[in-house]
Amino acid sequence: MRRASLIALGAIAVGAASAGAGGKTTRVETPLSRQVFVPAGAFQMGLSPAEHTALLAVCLEHSEVFKEMPRVCEHYDIEMSSMDQRTVFVSAFWIDRDEVSVTDYRACVAGGGCAVDPLVSGDVRYLAPTFPMVNVTWSEARDFCRWRGGRLPTEAEWERAARGDTASTWPWGDTDRPTDFNHGQPRFEVERKLDRGFSYDGYIGNVDASDGAEYLAPVGTYRWGEGPYGTRDQAGNAAEWTADAYLNSEPMKAFGYDGLGVIDPSRDGTIGDGRVVRGGSWRQPIEVARTNTRDPFQQYLQPNSRYPYIGMRCVRPTLR
Repeated sequence: MRRASLIALGAIAVGAASAGAGGKTTRVETPLSRQVFVPAGAFQMGLSPAEHTALLAVCLEHSEVFKEMPRVCEHYDIEMSSMDQRTVFVSAFWIDRDEVSVTDYRACVAGGGCAVDPLVSGDVRYLAPTFPMVNVTWSEARDFCRWRGGRLPTEAEWERAARGDTASTWPWGDTDRPTDFNHGQPRFEVERKLDRGFSYDGYIGNVDASDGAEYLAPVGTYRWGEGPYGTRDQAGNAAEWTADAYLNSEPMKAFGYDGLGVIDPSRDGTIGDGRVVRGGSWRQPIEVARTNTRDPFQQYLQPNSRYPYIGMRCVRPTLR
């Protein structure tokens, strides 16, 4: 009965002991399950007025070098005004404990379910087997999850997995712990002054080795950064594509959560529509990795482009 219960729970226990031949005790390492369960429930999704104000201040702080930056911050302010905190109900689902790794993606290519392009289009430094798979377009991330029998998470599902039943700032709670996740930092002022004109890539950030990793880190490295249901790296390492379109297609546009319901909300899109990215990365400043925050430059992220700091994780509905 106990064995059956453990199997039903996904055999998450690690380091169990069993009696071997001759009466010896043998340590049995049971691997963590690939996915964790997120129960149905309501939670606080979005930004409080104080968080909105603080994030806008950070954006403006970094606007001193590029004359174009205030326009970005103005747009960010409008977007955040449409992301006011509200109670949202999300149905139960399973979500990957870790970000999809390079090894995972190679298996999909070998199985005929994924394009090889991401493996040959980026810097080889990002292709270590245990690293999160980056340089994937939104459609390639979607195709991988379909091959696995799942899909990309909606933005609400992603935030629910990161926050649980609370409105916590980070997956682990409200305490700032910058050494417990892999993040970047804003570009140094002197470097930004050397750039000719404004570019998203020119602003986005620099590496920061103070967290233990200069670039990507193997998935699941930051165990103290676990979310309430056991997800890892929802703050930092690789940012992650979600299923949600960033804006409604023309002629009707809506920012943030405008026009969305409060039960399993999601924003459908058409091919080519921008898609929401969440979680921050090894290259982006710390504040982008908060549980309820988008990148100020989300509007510039193109679904058919490759970025060395954006990957994915998959979800699937509960078994019936």
